[in-house]
Amino acid sequence: MKRKQTMYIVMPLVALVWSFVFYQLFSYFFSTPNYAKIEQQTPINIDEIKRDTFSIVANYRDPFLGKKRNSKQHFNKALNTRPRKSGVPKNIKAEKPWPIITYNGMIKNNNSDRRVGIVKINGKEYLVKEGDEINDVKFSKISKEEIRAKFQKERKTITK
Repeated sequence: MKRKQTMYIVMPLVALVWSFVFYQLFSYFFSTPNYAKIEQQTPINIDEIKRDTFSIVANYRDPFLGKKRNSKQHFNKALNTRPRKSGVPKNIKAEKPWPIITYNGMIKNNNSDRRVGIVKINGKEYLVKEGDEINDVKFSKISKEEIRAKFQKERKTITK
């Protein structure tokens, strides 16, 4: 008898929940959407609008060339003219300084005599073999305690 009483209470509750679910689905798919309508009530007086003036200061570093812009260069480019060159030719090539190289050690294969050196160039680690060239540095001989490197016609021996 108690089961029948609970059944009489639960069945209407279940019917109510399912009817609410179907109502939500029906209203979602078959109703027209309500758009917000905002009307502009304040008129704009065009005479009151003032012209804003500004000037661009373009003396920032060029992200591609890495140097600051010169206002004269910018002005010459705007006029499609080239700046005058001085009479002194610039044939002097600046040599790059040696990169920071540290030799960490060597790995040797017991089956063959191939040697691989562990080298850190400017903070990055590389595995190099004899004859490899990394960042314009060529490695010629690898031994247990030292490695020989060549950079721009200059040779150095780097030890552990």
